[in-house]
Amino acid sequence: MRVASALLFLLISSPVFPQTQFTPAHSEVKDALANFVQAFDNLDWEKFRLAFSDDATVFYPRGIPERANGRAEFEKRFKVVFDQIRGGETVAPYMDIQPKDMNVQLFGNIAIATFHLDDRAGFVNRRTIVLNKTKAGWKIVHLHASEAPITRGNP
Repeated sequence: MRVASALLFLLISSPVFPQTQFTPAHSEVKDALANFVQAFDNLDWEKFRLAFSDDATVFYPRGIPERANGRAEFEKRFKVVFDQIRGGETVAPYMDIQPKDMNVQLFGNIAIATFHLDDRAGFVNRRTIVLNKTKAGWKIVHLHASEAPITRGNP
């Protein structure tokens, strides 16, 4: 009976544990992230905004201490960010975002991607993007951007 209970538990709970081997879903998530980064590099507003779920939340790395809740809030703030990055330029790409040390974990229809950016001297910029698989594809439901100063002994 204990063995049967343990097997039943494993069958039912397996989507809760991360999938560690490469699956087609990993490719889908990485493609969604690559499209998101390209849209951000090019400041392609429509492609960028459509990467997000309507109810997504966002923590920005600096300058905005509050969490953005939902499309109206995160779009309002990202429009300001886009204008600041564009700075009068008219030709894309405006940035060259290069995620480092990308790690993608899958939990059924949820994916968590973490990576670093080398975009500010003296700081390590950390990113966590949580995606949910929908009928329209993988959508960002949470983006957390933070940075930490590089100190002696830390990379």
